[in-house]
Amino acid sequence: MIKTVSQLSSAAQKYLIVFSVTFIFLLSVSFASAATLQLSPGTGSYTGGQTFTTAVRVQPAGQSINAVEATLKFDPTLLSVVSVSKDGSAFSLWTVEPTFSNSAGTISFGGGSPTPFSSASNLVNVTFRAVKEGSASVSFNNASVLAADGRGTDVYQTSGPATFSIAAASTPTPTPTPVTPTPTPTPEPEEEPEDNEEALIFGDPPRAPEVGSPAFLDPELWYNTTEGVFSWTLPFDVNAVAIEISTTSDNEPNLNPDSILEPPIDEYRITKDLVTDGLQYLSIRFKNQVGWGAVLNRKLQIDTTAPEPFTIEVRTGSTPSSFPLITFEAIDSTSGIDFYELTIADNEPFRVTPDEAKLGYLLGELEDGTYTVKVVAHDKAGNIRESTKAVLITAGWIKPAENVEEESIWDILTPVNLLIFFLVVVIILMTIYIWYAKKQLKIKEEKLRRETREVQDQMEKIFSALRDEIYDQVNMITKRKRLSKSEKEAVEGLNQALEVSETLIEKEINDVKAILK
Repeated sequence: MIKTVSQLSSAAQKYLIVFSVTFIFLLSVSFASAATLQLSPGTGSYTGGQTFTTAVRVQPAGQSINAVEATLKFDPTLLSVVSVSKDGSAFSLWTVEPTFSNSAGTISFGGGSPTPFSSASNLVNVTFRAVKEGSASVSFNNASVLAADGRGTDVYQTSGPATFSIAAASTPTPTPTPVTPTPTPTPEPEEEPEDNEEALIFGDPPRAPEVGSPAFLDPELWYNTTEGVFSWTLPFDVNAVAIEISTTSDNEPNLNPDSILEPPIDEYRITKDLVTDGLQYLSIRFKNQVGWGAVLNRKLQIDTTAPEPFTIEVRTGSTPSSFPLITFEAIDSTSGIDFYELTIADNEPFRVTPDEAKLGYLLGELEDGTYTVKVVAHDKAGNIRESTKAVLITAGWIKPAENVEEESIWDILTPVNLLIFFLVVVIILMTIYIWYAKKQLKIKEEKLRRETREVQDQMEKIFSALRDEIYDQVNMITKRKRLSKSEKEAVEGLNQALEVSETLIEKEINDVKAILK
């Protein structure tokens, strides 16, 4: 009986092992193509004050993706962000413009692409400045990578941090100025001692500043705001800075005494009183003990004015059954027109390029009636101008009847659905089998307990009867009322043998009972 129970348990274990292996295999297939984010390069050694650039890259791992959002975390006491650039990015649409905070130590961005991709690609480029000595870590605080599967499935798995080693900046040691004895005056003036002032100057003039701004991230883009802050890191030896807004790319701000600030500052706020619409430059120049360094003239493109009002022109067709052609053109003298959004009746809006707008858009597949056409012009800074026009359609077009396809049961018999159905059936059958096996096992165990109790009762009765029978047989053989000493010893020996046998058998019965508990 115990052997049969063991065999049942072994069979159940085999089914559980097969199911577990199948389940683990399916999980491994599901997670084999999880996307990751990384910084490239992810390591490097730099000195204090030095700048370096690293790219945020996505590794789709075979997945087809079209959107990523992420927040990076860094130690602001060791690193500061100079700029975040979208140059070379796989994204053309931005749900969250790349921004950074040197006080909080965060970088955030979110973008997408109308065309899905499955190869490793750059998303943004981050330029850091090493602040002080230490081991600086840059990690992904939270992130999501969305698959282009129509459901926006998040396939992001995990990402490791990047680590950069920062050494202390080397400070130039000034050369001691030799003490030159005063020469004895002579009548010849050309023998006077040379001016030794240049010997007190050492080092090089400062490099051009590296400037960043959360409001004006990319100098090549247009912006519709006049408020923003530019910041930079001051080298240790800079003692003055010249800052000026100019209209030329070769401006030298230190030529204007009013633009020189001593002691130097490390940020500059612009307002509507300092800038105007159009192309201008933020000119910054550092000065140290050697003199004025290289000039930075950072492009600043501002357009706060919407495009000029425009009209939609309608050209009727040459035949009664032809649809009208609409044309439109908006003018923006500052940043220029970027694109148009065209909406016909209650349909979804779609984009039209300026070149396509000049050629015209031919309406079509509209039943006879009057429809409202709306065009929204977007300039390169994000300003908009809207224009609408009522258009009469008399082409006689009739919408074809829609053929509603009846759903068939075969439509649901996809490989994935069949696999799920198979797994559900296997789980149900295994559950029923395990339940049945346990039930049968309990029935057999109860039967074995009942038989064990009956064996014990019968054994007690049999041994009691044996004792009485032995005593009676001895009396009959001897034909005496009293037994001799040797006869008594023989009877006692037989009784002891019976007791030992009874004890051994009872012990085996108790062992069986212990197993069945």
